[in-house]
Amino acid sequence: MGYPDDQLARDEVVKLHTHPHWKEGVGPVLWFVVFLAIGAIAVTYTAKLDWDGKIWLILAEVVLTLILLIWLSVIPWIRWRSTHYVITDQRVMWREGLVTRESRHIPLARVNTVSYTQNVWERIFGFGDMNIDSASDEGEINLIDVPSVDKTKALLYQLAEDDRSRRASQGDGS
Repeated sequence: MGYPDDQLARDEVVKLHTHPHWKEGVGPVLWFVVFLAIGAIAVTYTAKLDWDGKIWLILAEVVLTLILLIWLSVIPWIRWRSTHYVITDQRVMWREGLVTRESRHIPLARVNTVSYTQNVWERIFGFGDMNIDSASDEGEINLIDVPSVDKTKALLYQLAEDDRSRRASQGDGS
């Protein structure tokens, strides 16, 4: 899924578009399987009861299962899928949210420092947290669980250097 073209400037090219590391999606999937199985087992056993009010108990079990599925599985999955980390040839963008959207953009010309942290597990699975400091009033962007964080940092530095060179050559030719 590409980044929406209407969010890009004229001639802006997306160099990297990713979401937080896939490990963020593992928990919601596991919760989905666990609560679906527990709900199915509970309804199956309740249906075997010889009791007049069992339909209300089954309804309560179904409602509780749906609430838990939505709360612990569907909402986190949507939150993960709606978080975008985008690097173009002109800027760095972070956007999250489906209903209520939050977004931050830093032009490459304003990128001062890029750093990242990884613990042992993050190094094994190939992700980390990235901090991008800028020379603007907005300060910094903290990207959480960036896949291939070391390659992303190298790409960002290369694009920032290319942007500086392009701006310098445009300044000389004017």
